[in-house]
Amino acid sequence: MKFDFLKLSPRNTHTKEKFLLGAILAERYGKELRAEYRFCPNRRFRADWFIPSLNVLVEYEGIFGGKARHTSVGGYSTDCEKYNLATVMGYRVLRYTAKNYTQAIADLDELEQDLKVGGSV
Repeated sequence: MKFDFLKLSPRNTHTKEKFLLGAILAERYGKELRAEYRFCPNRRFRADWFIPSLNVLVEYEGIFGGKARHTSVGGYSTDCEKYNLATVMGYRVLRYTAKNYTQAIADLDELEQDLKVGGSV
């Protein structure tokens, strides 16, 4: 399998778990999956991945690194602003860490099942 789905900017940390989450998503959604998706044209915010058919943004939180931007007050606040904006714009946001990234499989199964029985995404 070619792993070009994991197109990350140089400032991002490439962790094994983030790579594995990307592999899970790429195997499941193939060419539909968008990496580093800019979801708001008026802001520079990007989601790690976007699944158009589910209207879902998937984020990997690198909070376990030594100098994680996500754990500073400013970085955490900016992340909150980003996730709130995505929600207001109608996206569902799924967030994972190195400890729970495999939960994405069950979460996506549940979302897809909801769509099949007439739920709305």
